[in-house]
Amino acid sequence: MPSRQEAPAARPVLSRRELAAAAIELIERDGLDALTMRRLASELGFAPMSLYTHVRSRDDLVDAIVEQLIERLGLGDDAATSPTADWRELVRRTLGAYRDLAVALPRSFELLALAPYGTAPVAPHLLATIARLEAAGLGPGAAREILGIVDGYASGFLVVWARSRETAATEADGVAALRDLAMFDRGIDAIIAGLDATLVRGGAGAAP
Repeated sequence: MPSRQEAPAARPVLSRRELAAAAIELIERDGLDALTMRRLASELGFAPMSLYTHVRSRDDLVDAIVEQLIERLGLGDDAATSPTADWRELVRRTLGAYRDLAVALPRSFELLALAPYGTAPVAPHLLATIARLEAAGLGPGAAREILGIVDGYASGFLVVWARSRETAATEADGVAALRDLAMFDRGIDAIIAGLDATLVRGGAGAAP
């Protein structure tokens, strides 16, 4: 009796989240320039048009990646970012999370660091951070100023670090250390001290 032919295995169904995760893997392996809809579809074994079921365009795909990078920061689950945290510790832990993400995903991190503030994934993240700073004792104005300053510091430093990490070993002695992560951590301490002295204590930036 002839054997019954087995039905072909069903093709797995992709999700927006899985697309973002696959895109991050592609970026980390081959760089940001490798991220195209066609290349990602080829990596996943799908037709390029099938990806548009989940993302409208490459820009929308980038938004999905940024959303996942924010999630990977883990700030929403960090006990130190609770409303009872001191604002200095909150800033320290937030910048530490950015540093750890840059170390884990140095090529993808740039998409988050340079994402416009008004994009769909970024704006809620920033507003939530401001709310936590206010809950930690800062006034609304000080919370926004402090977030703007520390975000600019972290984004600039870590993007430069991520881009130059592969060439740091060839730089002159003493110069490479200006970009290492120990210097980033020292900068956090200096910035917090300066913000405390100028915007919080000196400028009465604490909530009444």
